[in-house]
Amino acid sequence: MDSKLNCSIIQDILPNYIEGLTSDITNKAIQDHLASCADCRKALENMTSEMEETNGMKVVPPKQINFLKKIKLRQWKVAGMSVLVSVIVLLCVFYFIGTRDFPVSGRDITIGDVYQMKDGSIHYSISANVNGYVSNTSSQSDGESEIIRIYEHRRLNSSDGKNIILIPEKWSPLSNSNSAQEKTAIYYEGNGQSDRILIWKKGMELPKANAEQEAHYQTTRTKNR
Repeated sequence: MDSKLNCSIIQDILPNYIEGLTSDITNKAIQDHLASCADCRKALENMTSEMEETNGMKVVPPKQINFLKKIKLRQWKVAGMSVLVSVIVLLCVFYFIGTRDFPVSGRDITIGDVYQMKDGSIHYSISANVNGYVSNTSSQSDGESEIIRIYEHRRLNSSDGKNIILIPEKWSPLSNSNSAQEKTAIYYEGNGQSDRILIWKKGMELPKANAEQEAHYQTTRTKNR
């Protein structure tokens, strides 16, 4: 009841407000009401439009027009902030709940079966203890070193049980036909250089491959050609 009464009173004095006949105190009360009442703002817009179209009537004072513009601008700002907050919330949800690739830490890596072939290539095998599944393995050159990386696909804070995944065995040649640079070390790297595991380094004594391992090596090379 009070709300309807207030709107009725406001709309009764809107013509005087438009004419600039109301006091500053009354203007402040009207503007506070208009800021929170869509019906009265609409009534004000209709009255000002009618006055502009009627001959002999005064044009709406600039301060009234500016006030309406401020209200609309405030509404656009609120809508824009709402959209921005929604986008940020969605991104946070995806960041913490969504799945993506993470490098497998060195503490979850086991290196085994490291030995040297007759042609100098270094053989090794890797097993990874991961929460999700192994999505990618990579081998890149870092100057004279070869860097091995393994990635698992999971959530950021996954509580799933870990599984040991065996990565296919690898033979790493010490020379590159496309480069004269000699390889001097092989590392596994997890989360940056501080998370490296040495697989082989020049000067390191390694067991030599036996006849069965050499035969398996040659068979695998033939299949991969």
